[in-house]
Amino acid sequence: MEWRFFKANASREFSFHDLHGEIHSLMDAVEVLREVTAVHSAQPVVVLDEFDRMLDPKERNLFADLVKQLGDKKVPVTFFFTGVGETLSELLGAHPSAIRQFETVNLEKLDWTARWEIARKAADEFGVHIDDAICVRLAAVSDGYPYYVHLITEKLLWRLWEEDEVVSSVEWPQYHAAIRDAIESINGELRRPYEKATRHRGEEYEEVLWAAADSDYLDRHLKDIYTSYGYVMRQLAHRAEHLSYEDFTAVVRKLRSPSCDEILAVSKVHNIQKNGWITYRENLLRGYVRMQAESKGVELLGEREAPKPTIHVSGGRGKSGTYFGPSIPKGVHLGKSRR
Repeated sequence: MEWRFFKANASREFSFHDLHGEIHSLMDAVEVLREVTAVHSAQPVVVLDEFDRMLDPKERNLFADLVKQLGDKKVPVTFFFTGVGETLSELLGAHPSAIRQFETVNLEKLDWTARWEIARKAADEFGVHIDDAICVRLAAVSDGYPYYVHLITEKLLWRLWEEDEVVSSVEWPQYHAAIRDAIESINGELRRPYEKATRHRGEEYEEVLWAAADSDYLDRHLKDIYTSYGYVMRQLAHRAEHLSYEDFTAVVRKLRSPSCDEILAVSKVHNIQKNGWITYRENLLRGYVRMQAESKGVELLGEREAPKPTIHVSGGRGKSGTYFGPSIPKGVHLGKSRR
């Protein structure tokens, strides 16, 4: 094998800076990876996380071209691209001939069963019971993302550990304290857009953001979000003044602007904007927004007048003796609009 970038006996080590100065073309990159596969391992793997944060479509296309050339040259290296996108073309912006090199794996959010099972199984290990109603709120706030479920559960267990006496069941004050702890320790990338959109602004900015997260639907019409705004305001007894629909839409427009980090955006279908439809710029932000609302006494995705929920499923029991499963529990609102 002829070596261009690495010595055959691997006696010399190249730093990233060294190689960066020697790679001038796509084929140079292919050759570097070909040599890497010869000295690295039997099945080298390259992981490119949060690929959607690469905003320049030309740069994305270069990666797609690289993978295509690696396939054509039969270089035995596997690439994993992870990122947020409706389609592979949206994520990579690649030509169909390059896309054929990829296998798409769509990661769905956790269903309701999986959400509260994570919390319940962790609590069971410590001999602690979590009430159905608290499980439902934890599941609703998490928005189906494992990151939030694990984070809130971790903070909840630490709260129980810090109690002066042995705890056998979770109480509401401990749950709400865990929510506040989770907010404090959240990833800065998730905290920053929310803070930029709400800091030094009126309370209505937070309230509109909460309303936009009051559904499992990612895309909602402004009129539907406004019904959620009414639901939010009914839970805030101290807020006597409510925005008119015109003022509400003005706040939404502001939240779509760069001054608010464009935390909200106009929904798109096949890259065509849907006028009057709104979504979060990043779906993962919705869980953080729900935690913020929960910490201030606003229960999104909930119906306060609903009876205490009991979680049911056909199948096995948890150690707590309660059946829990895939059906949506009472007290959870999943529609696009509220009455």
